[in-house]
This record gives sequence, structure tokens and C-alpha cells, in this order.
Amino acid sequence: MKQKALLINPSMSEVYQNTKLKHSVPHYPPTNLLTVAGALKQSNIPVALLDLDLVDQNRIYEIVIEKLKEVQPTVVGVTFTSALYGHCVKICETVKAYDQNILVIAGGPHPSSKPEDLIENTPYDMAVIGEGEFTLAEVMTNPKSSWHLIKGVAYRDEHGKLVKTEKRPWIQNLDEIPVPLYELINIHDYRVPASFCRKTPVISIETSRGCVWGCTYCTKSVFGRTFRAKSPERTVKEIEQLVAMGYKEIHINDDMFTTNKERVKQICRLMIEKKINVVWACPNGIRADRVDEELLTLMKKAGCYRVSFGAESGNQAVLDRIEKQQTPQQVIDAFKLCKKVGIIAYGFFMFGLPNDTEETMQETIDFAKKCDPDIAKFGIMIPLPSTPIYEEWKGTYITSENWDDYNFHKGKQVYNHPTLSWDTINAYYRKAYRKFYLRPTYFIRRGFRSLTNGQIIDDVRLVFTTPWFG
Repeated sequence: MKQKALLINPSMSEVYQNTKLKHSVPHYPPTNLLTVAGALKQSNIPVALLDLDLVDQNRIYEIVIEKLKEVQPTVVGVTFTSALYGHCVKICETVKAYDQNILVIAGGPHPSSKPEDLIENTPYDMAVIGEGEFTLAEVMTNPKSSWHLIKGVAYRDEHGKLVKTEKRPWIQNLDEIPVPLYELINIHDYRVPASFCRKTPVISIETSRGCVWGCTYCTKSVFGRTFRAKSPERTVKEIEQLVAMGYKEIHINDDMFTTNKERVKQICRLMIEKKINVVWACPNGIRADRVDEELLTLMKKAGCYRVSFGAESGNQAVLDRIEKQQTPQQVIDAFKLCKKVGIIAYGFFMFGLPNDTEETMQETIDFAKKCDPDIAKFGIMIPLPSTPIYEEWKGTYITSENWDDYNFHKGKQVYNHPTLSWDTINAYYRKAYRKFYLRPTYFIRRGFRSLTNGQIIDDVRLVFTTPWFG
């Protein structure tokens, strides 16, 4: 039988269900699956895509069956995070109920973190560990008897024995990765709220992989700590292609885009030289110690209007405990630079970190006000599987391995903090939003900007989704 693949992007509605954010969630094309599709096409394997974010959320599993009937795949690939565990298991069960012979493969952060657990406790036939572009193509072009030679997979052999192959080396030259197979999507199917963008349609892109820093709350299960990047020329070529397709705004979703500042400066110079007419942003957090005035000025000139910084805590001892390798002053200086250059800056702050106390969490609230980002996002730390904090706390402080609860937006308790009650952490989480956003100076400045840029309705909606309202 000729091999044929169906790639499924699970619905994020499971993550935001019953939260106030559900109407303000940006929906991007699944670049990760489109890249896998590009690699399959290189191997002459027919491939289709089903994005469950775009379908009637009341008929998700019926639509999976309808797509299976249409495509008749031999292999189904599903990507997912821990918070989507239950939903993605049900996708697999749906596929297996339709045709037990379809090979169902999981990839992404959770399968990479917990491959043995996935194979032993769910109907999935295989977990792809780490980068999956070329792995899936290898699986589909080789008989099961030789799967043990494919690096970076876990599965059961013909005797039911769990097999986990050796680690797959990171792809060193990212220019070798195929361009995402954009022909599988309609650019106008995706919606990003006006509060998250300036122009539409919007797409996210990947220009590098890996983060060399070792923050203990951050999972490195897919891309690791080895920084690898597409060349400036390849990156700009992809941007030109997207602009030619009709995209007006690009969001860079790298683990740490500015790791190599000189590379980013060269990307910006090429974009300026080629007069590429697109605006762009860095919604994923970049490090405060990896920007300078020349870099931000070039980014602004090349079309960048917004960046985000992972500030985390205002207490140096807490930052040292999570191995952030960053100081509060570096973060303050980075926000000042953005104001000077004219780039909007978001700040990410976190509660419930190891070594956090009521005093340090108050320091973080005061620190956020001192940094004065355009938007502050506060969160409660979740010890994701395979992170150093998870490995350290399991067996002692971890209270649940119901992976659906490992969701930053639902606020479910999955651990007992060493020094703080869950109620106390939540109280400071809510307090942070009140103390930051209810400042008269912030209201006046943000209100004026909202009126001038036409985002007043979206900003009002953003305010009413903050935790102090519920």
C-alpha cells in the first residue's frame, strides 16, 4: 500500500476552555506541521493537514473521521503539549476506532518528554523524540523491522516490547530544513486579535532553534540547548515568500531569537536593503541581556514594532535559583532601551518559583511597575515534564500527573510549593494584575495609545480578561 500521511494540529480550545482568554487567543498556521509536511513532500510522500483549531468545536472528533475517510492515510501524526494530553489521546482513539491499522505517531514537547509513558499508557504506536522533520519520513519509508535503526523514536516491537532508540542528533544546518508546505493552508482562515497584531493576515515563523540558557522551569525536550540558526539569507528569503503570499505581519517564534545579535542585525540590514514591506514582532520572550541600542534600532527600522522580555522575578536570589543568569537591572535597562527606540515591550513575570516567598513575590510586583512594560503578563510557574524543576520536585512536591492540569491558564494545582500555599500564590497573582494595571499613569498612557491606534475595543476586552475580574 502506498504511504500517505495526515498531520493533525489539535485544538487549543481545550487549553482555554472555561477561561476568559478563549475569545482573545491568536490562531496561527501550524508552522511545525507544515515543516514536517515539507520534508514528507521531499520524500514523495503525499500529505494532508487537518487543523482542529479551524473546525466546529462541537464536532471535532466527527470531523477527524470525515478527514480520515477523505484522505485514507496510512499514517497519522499528531503534535501536542502536556496540557493537550487528554484531547490528543482522544484523537488517537478516534483514529484507531476508525481503522486499527493506521499508524498513529505523536510528536512535540510532551511525547519528547514522556515517550515511554505515552507508548505504555495510550493507543499511540510511536513517539517521536526531539526534532521530527526527517524522523517521520524515515519511519514512513522503512519497514517496521528496521525502525530500531531510526534515531529518536519510541514504540513497541512485534513482541510488544518497548523500544526506545538512541537520541537523534540535532539538525545542525537549519538551511537544510524544507520550507514549510504553505500550500496546505488558506492564509485567511487564521485569526489573530487586533490586540496582538497591527496588520492581518499574520503568520509565525521559525528562524532558529535551541536556547543555550538553562532556566530550570523551561522544557528543552524538542530543540535542546544547542543554538542553531537559519542563515540571514535563508531567513529573509522565507520572509519574502510570505510577503508575496499576502502576509502583512510576521511573528517570530524562536526559542531565543537574539542569541546571536550579529545574525539578527544582518537579517534586519537585508530586510532594509530589500525594502521588504512587512511589520513583525517577537512575542516569545527574548533575553534582556541580548539586546543593545544598535540592534533594537535596526529591528525597528526593519519593521519590528514589539518584543517581549522574560523578566520572571525582581529578586536576584530567586533568579539565581532558577539559573536565569540575568539581573533585574538588565531587565530595567532593556525596557528603557525599547522606550528610547520606540519599540513596544511586553514583560513576562512569574510567581511560585522555587525560593519564592511573600516578600519576593511583592518584590516582583514592584519590579514590574518599575520596568513599566506596555503589557505585563503574570503567570504561576508550572513544573513541566522533563524540566529540571519537575525532576527535582517529583516524588516530593508534585501532587498530580494529570497532564491536562499542566495548563498555565486554568490555574489547577499540580504541586505543593515548598514554602507557600497555593492560595497565597494565587492571591499575589491576582494582586499583580490589580497593582500593575489599575495605576492612573498606566490607564492614561494606554488609553491614549488605544485611541490613537484604533485598538480601544480590543484593549477593553484585554482588560476584562485579567484575573482580578474573576
